[in-house]
Order: sequence, then structure tokens, then C-alpha cells
Amino acid sequence: MRNFKLENNLVGEENWPKFASVFLSGNRKALHLDVLKSQEYNDAVVESWEKVAVLRVLAPEKTKFHLGFATKKSVQYSNPEFETDLKFAVRLGPSDINFFVFPENIKDKILLEVVEITTDKDEKYKDLILI
Repeated sequence: MRNFKLENNLVGEENWPKFASVFLSGNRKALHLDVLKSQEYNDAVVESWEKVAVLRVLAPEKTKFHLGFATKKSVQYSNPEFETDLKFAVRLGPSDINFFVFPENIKDKILLEVVEITTDKDEKYKDLILI
């Protein structure tokens, strides 16, 4: 095999930008989605997941980004863009999950951090958006 990285001088971190990500353990008590059931059923299952992670996306200057997640079965990302310095919550289902963010300009640096694991009923975050 030809070593593409070496032939094209693609060695080094500048050639391999990183997506900011956080890994979160699933809530083993949460209901599982069922691919054999309707979209309405699965939407209700997701709404039943009370455990949430409060996340924050930071950057040195305002940066547009997309949010994504990965489980053992799928990798998805949001079509809508968001803008940094944003704090929001995401529901935690039964499976372990990795949330990640990537900037519109893939070379921009952004950070993703977990602020707290709580519930969707936490009064402290009553005005926070839930994605």
C-alpha cells in the first residue's frame, strides 16, 4: 500500500482538525426507541427521557456551528446552525452517546463542555433551550 499521508505531507495536527466532543453515559432506566413503532411513539419515548445534560459551546469569537451526536447505531448532525457562546440541554436516553460540535469553517476552534447533568424539571434551567 502507498502511504497517502506521507506522500501528500498530511502529517500533523493542522491537517487533522478535531471536533470538540463530550461522551455521556446513557440513563439505563430510560425507555428504548423501537424502530418497529411509529414516529409518534418514538417521539413520545424521547419526551419521556427526563435526564438531561446541560452543555455549553464556547469560542474566542462568535462562530457558527452544527451540533451532532453519535451512538453505536448512528451518527447524525443538525442542519440548522447555532452560534457560540450558547448553553443548551440535550436529553439522555438509555444508550451511551457522544455529542460533538463542528464549526461552519472547519478550521475554527470551538469548545464543548458539560455544565451539569440534571433533569428537564430543574428550575435553574427553566429558560434554557432543549435541543
